[in-house]
Amino acid sequence: MKLDRTLICWDGSRTAARAIGDAMPFLVRTKSIDVLSVMKSETARNELPGADIARHLARHNLKVDFKRIVANEDIGNTILSAAADLDSDMIVMGGYGHSRLREFVLGGATRAILNTMTVPVLMSH
Repeated sequence: MKLDRTLICWDGSRTAARAIGDAMPFLVRTKSIDVLSVMKSETARNELPGADIARHLARHNLKVDFKRIVANEDIGNTILSAAADLDSDMIVMGGYGHSRLREFVLGGATRAILNTMTVPVLMSH
């Protein structure tokens, strides 16, 4: 499997941190890592929830870029679009960060990614 570029979806959750820990054997082999933080509104523009994990990964001598996207719509499709735009070879993300009932009723990024993934996905819960 080619690992030139990996996309990490970061929301500061325990599941996202677990996914990064689980993906470390792959991350040390990748040439470039994009940490993506998807914000739900413009009001969160001053927040940098992914900067801390980007610094942490950089301490492991990994080449990391931090990207923030504001998306008021479907976060799953926003992630898949970003993966395509960045030419990512793999996506790393936490899965089912909300209760299963909420995911079932409202949908969620996990379900959208699993239903329509276009690249390999490492997902942890």
